[in-house]
Order: sequence, then C-alpha cells, then structure tokens
Amino acid sequence: MAKRTGKAKRRHSRGGFTVPVAVLAGFGPLVADVVHGYQTGGLASASNDLLANVSGYDARSKTWDFGLLARGMGPVVAGILVHKFAGKLGINRALSKAGVPFLRI
Repeated sequence: MAKRTGKAKRRHSRGGFTVPVAVLAGFGPLVADVVHGYQTGGLASASNDLLANVSGYDARSKTWDFGLLARGMGPVVAGILVHKFAGKLGINRALSKAGVPFLRI
C-alpha cells in the first residue's frame, strides 16, 4: 500500500461574533420614529408607531397602509440586501483579513 505524503487540507473555522453594519443601519429610521412617537405622545404613541412601521397597520385609524410598512421595513430589507451583496463581492472577507475585529458590511 502506498503511503500518502501530500499536504493536509486546511480547515476553515468560522469566525466569532460580527456585527452587520448595513442591517443595523436599516433599523435606524424605525428606532428614530418610535423615539419621536414616545417624545410626542408617550408610550401609546410609540407602540402605535412601532406597530405601524413593522406591520403596516395603523391602530389609530384602524387601516392597513403599505406606505407605513415600506417606511419602517424598507430600510431594514435594503440593509439585508446590501449585506448579502457585500458578502458576494467579498468585502466582508477582505475586512476579516485586514483585521477589522467585529464590523462587517
């Protein structure tokens, strides 16, 4: 039987904890709208703004509006798409090799 003398395969270990900045930035307008609602109308207004931005349902007028949903979740979905596109381009891998500790696009 012949003895194998080739190089051993390198193992890829998954990185630690990373923060996807594009996804977190997408939550910025949602959080800002909820904070503004809390400052102007208290907890009831803040919870209504959160519900309207996440689901599109306005509890005050008891109607569903796609514009509310797009205003709240549109930036989040855009951030997820940017994060996926940056992964396909290899930007996150380049950040990792450059030694950037936690942040990824």
